[in-house]
Amino acid sequence: MEAPVGLSNEEVRLFSARVERGLLMRPLGLDSAAHRQLVAELVGRVGEASFYDLLGVGPGSSEEEVHAAYDRLARLVHPSHARALGLSGKEGVLDLLFERATQGYLTLSHPDRRKRYDVELGDGLWTSGRSGSARSEEERQVARRYFVKANVLAASEEYHQAIDLLRTAARIDPRPEYYALLGQLEAKNPHWLRLAEDNLARALELGGPNPGLETALAHVREQKAVAAGEAVPPGKPGDDAPASGIKRLFRR
Repeated sequence: MEAPVGLSNEEVRLFSARVERGLLMRPLGLDSAAHRQLVAELVGRVGEASFYDLLGVGPGSSEEEVHAAYDRLARLVHPSHARALGLSGKEGVLDLLFERATQGYLTLSHPDRRKRYDVELGDGLWTSGRSGSARSEEERQVARRYFVKANVLAASEEYHQAIDLLRTAARIDPRPEYYALLGQLEAKNPHWLRLAEDNLARALELGGPNPGLETALAHVREQKAVAAGEAVPPGKPGDDAPASGIKRLFRR
């Protein structure tokens, strides 16, 4: 397997091994049909997508955001999925996507490399995949289907699958209801409270004032404070936040 320019075969091997170990500990959890559709969409645009578009982050994204985006994408396109996706003998499709994702991560997570890449990208930094017609009606419909399915999975307590779908839906079409449900489900895992806080705050930012969402966000922040061993004032607004409250925040 030949590595693209700027990425050594050893780097590809090390990243691939790390992601594969992560998949063994926490499988992706998507059904085959949804997984195939996501991979097909990525294949269709990988040739013209910038690293920002491919990873689903903006030019102002932090190193932490780039890392999280890479983790999601690398898990999705790892070559070990070839058989499950019906790509036995055609592993090169996933090899290409994985290598491109890793190259994007190594570029955008390094300040100097990112600066050089931004200069090379020029006007395309602001006009490529994230604007205008790029977010087509078809893409919005795909995101909506993922959101609907995530609700069904969440009702069955299949949270990891639902979270993966919601993260993809929010990347394709950032809507407050996607971030709201995503934050709610992430809050069920004490290791993901920071992600839950960020996504609930994002939902509030996109959707405007919402008392139920504000209460849910306060509740997550209280959980973070407790986990950090900080004192929590009595009567904090999040104390009585119902577990299913966010599901009623957005009904569209």
